[in-house]
Amino acid sequence: MLAKGKNGQPPRASAAPAFSIKRPGELTLPERQAWVHLRSKNPALYSPYFDISYTDHVAALRSDTYVAMAQRGGQITAFLPYQSAGKFAAPIGAPMTDYHGVIKAADEPLDAATLLQAAGLGAFNFNSLIDTPSEDAPSEPTVRSQHQAAVMDVSKGAEAWRSERDGSYRRSLKSLRRRIRNAESEIGPRRFVYRSKDQDIFDTLMAWKREQFTTTGKYDVLSAGWTHDLLERLWKAPERELHCELHALYFGNTLAAIDFGLTDGSTYHSWIVAYDNDVSTYSPGIQLLEGLIDEAAALGYKKIDLGAGTDGYKKNYATDTLAVKEGFIAMQGAAGTMLSLYGKAEVLGEEKMSDLPGKMRRRFTQIANCDPSFAGRAKAMIDAVLASRK
Repeated sequence: MLAKGKNGQPPRASAAPAFSIKRPGELTLPERQAWVHLRSKNPALYSPYFDISYTDHVAALRSDTYVAMAQRGGQITAFLPYQSAGKFAAPIGAPMTDYHGVIKAADEPLDAATLLQAAGLGAFNFNSLIDTPSEDAPSEPTVRSQHQAAVMDVSKGAEAWRSERDGSYRRSLKSLRRRIRNAESEIGPRRFVYRSKDQDIFDTLMAWKREQFTTTGKYDVLSAGWTHDLLERLWKAPERELHCELHALYFGNTLAAIDFGLTDGSTYHSWIVAYDNDVSTYSPGIQLLEGLIDEAAALGYKKIDLGAGTDGYKKNYATDTLAVKEGFIAMQGAAGTMLSLYGKAEVLGEEKMSDLPGKMRRRFTQIANCDPSFAGRAKAMIDAVLASRK
């Protein structure tokens, strides 16, 4: 199935790609090698989420995962991993996947909308898309927000990284050192545990994070069995492969903070951070981050990715930023029409209803992605309505 250009005409014959859809487990060795090669040709795909092994791990836990693949002139030019329920699609691993997009070389014009339409899909929700629409895209993304992700380049070492920080960072570091002294005098000496394999620490992280969801009123994404299993599966994966690492900070015998991240060896994506609320005044999460900066060279990290957003503490730590988009692509059929109508309702909602339709769509999408069953999607709709009333 070939995508049409914006003028209603098909793309030039010389540039027309051929498409195919496969399950992740059906990809051949040459196709997997092409994935690795294309990713290496695009600096924007540095994140471990774009590693083919991440798609493999999600596919091992979900039966609704697919890969759209494009070829031109017999050469593979792009991949897009996704999960779908009927005509509605989402990034593979959503809502757990922090970054998503097309696996392609930096100069490849194919975009997500073209691949999704070729797959026969009607709608696609995303929250941190890295993608540049092509001039022949069948549908431009509706971008509800665009923000920067905070990335730290620590490849030159902790001392060099700190020497390049501004006065705001130095003032915050001075304040942090005071908190360190207070924590050690009032609770106990600091102790860092890197690359922990302690099941109790992992279980504590899950408990802290779920408690945080309850306290903030946000949907508990860890309530779905596969989401918890994905984290544990990656944590227990061999260190020579794509895996998660667990770092902890103690004050004396008190477990104060935990940082759990996805890494391919050189980039560490800080995925889940949680801390003991009883010691929050000592900024244990920031103390642990400072410890990771000091230990980055020994751990092999050249980049520490703090995820979307550059506000709060992140503005003092980011050395590089990456533009990511939140929104949806409405393409074809009933699914596309429904999402397009929701987009118009969101514009009205921002003006008249405190973004109520947008909040409902995001809540519904998040829950439906965790539980794609009919019962799960029905619950998602009910919960989205109830949450909007709070």
